[in-house]
Amino acid sequence: MNGDKVVRFKEAFKKQVGERAYLYEVNFHGCSQCLLLAFQEILGLENELLFKAAGPLCAGMGAGLTCGALTAGIMVIGTKIGRANIEEGNQVLLKGLEHTQKLVKVFKDKYGTTSCHELTKVDFSDEKQVNNFLNSPEKIEECCKRVGETAEMVAEIIAGLS
Repeated sequence: MNGDKVVRFKEAFKKQVGERAYLYEVNFHGCSQCLLLAFQEILGLENELLFKAAGPLCAGMGAGLTCGALTAGIMVIGTKIGRANIEEGNQVLLKGLEHTQKLVKVFKDKYGTTSCHELTKVDFSDEKQVNNFLNSPEKIEECCKRVGETAEMVAEIIAGLS
């Protein structure tokens, strides 16, 4: 592929995965699974156990900690370049960390934080706050957009790996 075709391919990939992750979040919620599923389908990486494991990562691990979309994005990077077995050593592990750090930096530069609580202003242990959040179209849309944009950030990183 010549350079122009590669750029168009990468942009189409980013757009496709971003839109799919956004739409899953709009329709089903669960930011971590929505982002992961978009990549699993587009890259042919379906794995039921990985998908199930991503579920509790939404809402900042259910506690407003690190954004679930960001955490799932790190999982996607790991599926592409992560250490496949412990004997591969630290160099393979460090390569994955390098790309994880890129994602975290881009995310934090864009949103100012990686904290779900800071992003949403919701205490996910408070049922009233969670219900108010779920009944706020504006707040939900913010998260949906963030899931799509985070998917695009991840796509940019993994497209640069090939």
